[in-house]
Amino acid sequence: MVMAYVRHATGTEPSQDEIAAVLKSYFTLDEVTNQISYLQRRPLEDASAGGDADPGRLPLRINLMSGPPKNSLARAGLFSRTIAESIARIRKHAETVLGAATRDDHIARSLMSSFILSELKNQIVHARKHSRHPLD
Repeated sequence: MVMAYVRHATGTEPSQDEIAAVLKSYFTLDEVTNQISYLQRRPLEDASAGGDADPGRLPLRINLMSGPPKNSLARAGLFSRTIAESIARIRKHAETVLGAATRDDHIARSLMSSFILSELKNQIVHARKHSRHPLD
């Protein structure tokens, strides 16, 4: 979702390294933790209100033909170690701050919030503008 959002907003798809770098920033760690805290306080949504569709399953179409080849594996759900390390860092930060284990769905839903997506895009744009080496 981050790749698609940044590509749509900037016209250039971010690399996994760009995404991993912004996921590890203190601002992102703090804001995602705040979002997770909010989600933990919300009552669970009524599963029967969602209709017949499984709420944990999103409609997904994988297009491996478009976009730069560097993200083809990510489109298929295979991410680099740097992404895994970034998610682990978010989990550890949230658990330290909140004092409780963090659920995977809370991390995922936090990263999909419009505020977080916008901030990740802003950090990627800022990093691109201030990079000494152009990103491919």
